[in-house]
Amino acid sequence: MNGVNARAIATRGGFEGQFRKVHKSEWEPVQVNGVPQLYETADAAEVAAWRALLAHLQGDIVGSGEKASIARTQAEERFGKIFLGHGKKPVVVERR
Repeated sequence: MNGVNARAIATRGGFEGQFRKVHKSEWEPVQVNGVPQLYETADAAEVAAWRALLAHLQGDIVGSGEKASIARTQAEERFGKIFLGHGKKPVVVERR
C-alpha cells in the first residue's frame, strides 16, 4: 500500500524536495510553475516537499468547490432539481 511521504535528494547544485501522494507510487519533485526547484540544504528541500504535499492534500480534500458547483448546476439544468434542500421540497430550476 502506498503511503504519503516527503524526502530530500542530493542533486548537482543542491537538494531536490520530493513527495509521494497516497494514490501514486512515484515520487514527484517540488515544482513552481512546472519547474523543479533546487534548495541549498536538505532540510529546506524536505520542508518544501512536506508543504507541497500538504497543499496537494488540502486541495483534493477541501478544494474550492468550483468543480462541484459547476457539475451540480449542469446536472440541474439537464435533469431539473435533483438535490433536495433542508425543507425537502424540490426547488424548481428556471431554464434560461
